[in-house]
Amino acid sequence: TVVMLDESLFLKGYRQIRPGVNPELEMGRFLTEVAGFQHTVPVLGALEYEAADGNVGTLALLQSYVVNQGDGWSYTLAYLERYLAEQRDADGETRPDPHGAFLALVNILGQRTAQLHNALAIQSGNPDFDPEPMSAQDLEAIRASVREGGRATLALLRERAPSLPAGAQDDIERLLAGSKRLEGFVDGVRFDAGGIYYRSRYHGDYHLGQVLVARNDFYIIDFEGEPARPLAERRAKHSTLRDVAGMLRSFDYARWSALRREAQNVDELARLGAAAFSWLEQVNEAFLTGYTAALQLKPEAVDPQLLSLFALEKAYYELRYEMENRPDWLSVPLQGIVAMVERASR
Repeated sequence: TVVMLDESLFLKGYRQIRPGVNPELEMGRFLTEVAGFQHTVPVLGALEYEAADGNVGTLALLQSYVVNQGDGWSYTLAYLERYLAEQRDADGETRPDPHGAFLALVNILGQRTAQLHNALAIQSGNPDFDPEPMSAQDLEAIRASVREGGRATLALLRERAPSLPAGAQDDIERLLAGSKRLEGFVDGVRFDAGGIYYRSRYHGDYHLGQVLVARNDFYIIDFEGEPARPLAERRAKHSTLRDVAGMLRSFDYARWSALRREAQNVDELARLGAAAFSWLEQVNEAFLTGYTAALQLKPEAVDPQLLSLFALEKAYYELRYEMENRPDWLSVPLQGIVAMVERASR
């Protein structure tokens, strides 16, 4: 529950109280008081309940209010829908460099994301935040987790397939037929022997809805992590490329969401789909260029192989979520994973 006080303060009350350290409060304090990260909303205080046994639960969080133009999801979707509507109604004429200003903004988002990760990589002497090197065994554990998560997800998909929307059946069939190629892709990933791999605190639920657009810039918000996961798991350190993968998948969701609204028939879907895919490729490149340029670690820290594993992991998560909650959206993660199958086959 959120209350805004005179566009000066932002009070967030938690309806489900869980004993333990609240990651949103903990991360907010670190970014505000230790790292001095300027592109998040400052934490001013919190209301906590301490039980007789010493367990503490966070009841409410108080932050500064940031004047903004809405979240990144709404902003991106409005932009892309306008562009696709323009393409739909055009007579074959297209503007040169149609996305220039938007891509510049996405580049800034990549920079702010890297700066967040730089801030979380500060050596402060706090063992809950100090980054740690990842070993070869850690990387293999990531591979194994993605492999096993994929098997479980596809087994669930196979079981649920008869009850899922008819329009998704072709993609379901293609995905299940390509399951061995996907496992081959996961097993074939080769990590950079000279690269830098580390784990640190990270956002944990990073997508376009978690950034506020303000004066051609961004503020990163909501450091709770994925609410369905236990607090200890949400506070655990991991590769920050998980956040990067989450944002790239969010751009793909925006692409499909805009197409669903603007393409009114099969012919338009084909024509606008090509324009939307071109937009997606340019946006991904702009984001990664900004991210890599601002990251204080060596550029090879943005390992494309590790990033591809996390993108697949995120798409599996999305597939499970849509099966449980929004079957009509199943096509988005299905299409994303099918594209990965096709790339893995080349």
